[in-house]
Amino acid sequence: MKRSSVLPKALACGLLICTAFPAGRGVAAQELTLDDYFAAAVRRSEVIATQSELIRQAEERYKQATAALLPTISGYGSYLWQDPLPTGAPSTPSNLSRQPLAKVTATQPLFRGFREIAAMRQTEALISAQSDDYQNARVLLFKDVVQNYYNVLAIERDIFNLGEEIRLNQEREKEIQARVRIGRSRVSELLNVQSTISTLRAQIEQLRGQLSVAREVFAFLSGLAADTPLRDSETLPAGVDPIENYLAGVDSRPDVRATRQRITAADENLTVARGGHLPSLDLNGNYYFDRPGYLSDSNWDVQLALTIPIYAGGSVQSKVREATSQRTQAELAMSQVTRAAEQEIRALYQSVVLNITQLEALENSTDAAKKSYEAQSAEYRLGLVINLDVLQALTAFQTNQRALDRARLTAKADYQRLLAASARRAGITSAATPSP
Repeated sequence: MKRSSVLPKALACGLLICTAFPAGRGVAAQELTLDDYFAAAVRRSEVIATQSELIRQAEERYKQATAALLPTISGYGSYLWQDPLPTGAPSTPSNLSRQPLAKVTATQPLFRGFREIAAMRQTEALISAQSDDYQNARVLLFKDVVQNYYNVLAIERDIFNLGEEIRLNQEREKEIQARVRIGRSRVSELLNVQSTISTLRAQIEQLRGQLSVAREVFAFLSGLAADTPLRDSETLPAGVDPIENYLAGVDSRPDVRATRQRITAADENLTVARGGHLPSLDLNGNYYFDRPGYLSDSNWDVQLALTIPIYAGGSVQSKVREATSQRTQAELAMSQVTRAAEQEIRALYQSVVLNITQLEALENSTDAAKKSYEAQSAEYRLGLVINLDVLQALTAFQTNQRALDRARLTAKADYQRLLAASARRAGITSAATPSP
């Protein structure tokens, strides 16, 4: 084969690698770290924004519950015309033919069976639960970001490693071409290398399709351009803490805190329902601007009203039973969320431990495979091994290298998810409730 046919292939391979890792965009200041990506995703997420609105709605319900303790003041006015009474009939304020009425009424609740106080405490608990739901939405978004972030990095690293393998095979191709010209290698050896290069290029094209999909997910989550470069700034610990340290974070998880607050709210709701059995006491006052009949000179009145519930068709007791069931439901939800949290932490912990152990084995095997390839290449030049042995050694080396890089990124992803699941990852939850 002529030398001129090799150059276009080399250029094509170089162009393919440069496409996967554009040099023009590799500016450190423009590359996104995991934290940068997450911050952009928070700004973009409709789910986070929806949770913020739910918090505001809960705060308004608290204000509504507080208003039940305060007096209500309203104005009332009417003018009644009715058929005049026959001559000689006794006149009373209720049978006058013209009855104007204008007044201001004030009502101050004095006692409602402690229902208003319990309702306020209930809404306070629900505000706290909604705030924890907001924080949990951030945690869930972080997990999605981690998954996509390391998926993109892993695919890009695979493309880079395959490009490196193409480069090494092209060096083999040049060497074999020279040997073919002097009769020291067979043409079949050259064809074998060229076939390997074509296969690797096909694998790169397949990965580029996967990368395109992953990059679209990135654009959807972050709202940034799909080709925004990413930079892996996270590190793996030399070892992980005992699992008990991670399980201790279960109570600090926002989803667990939210269910605990909902149990408190259910308790207060039960108090509200039981308050329906208790009497209520109100203070009512009226000030009259215009009043018909012989009461026209009386400008005001005050009334103390006591209402004692005697029978309401069983509705009050039914509400108590319903509130009791809701309290039980909240406890069951708490149990389920806690068990799911513990299971998630245990599963991620095992994955991280196994990943770190696997990394050590892959580092050793990759180092050994690299030395084997270098030795096989040297022995091939001395005629001690055949080209197939060198290609197998090269394939084994690059396969181990790809597995090592992907395992390292997978371990980092699992470790970040473990930190998030155990409430040990800083920067995920917000220190303050989102402002309007």
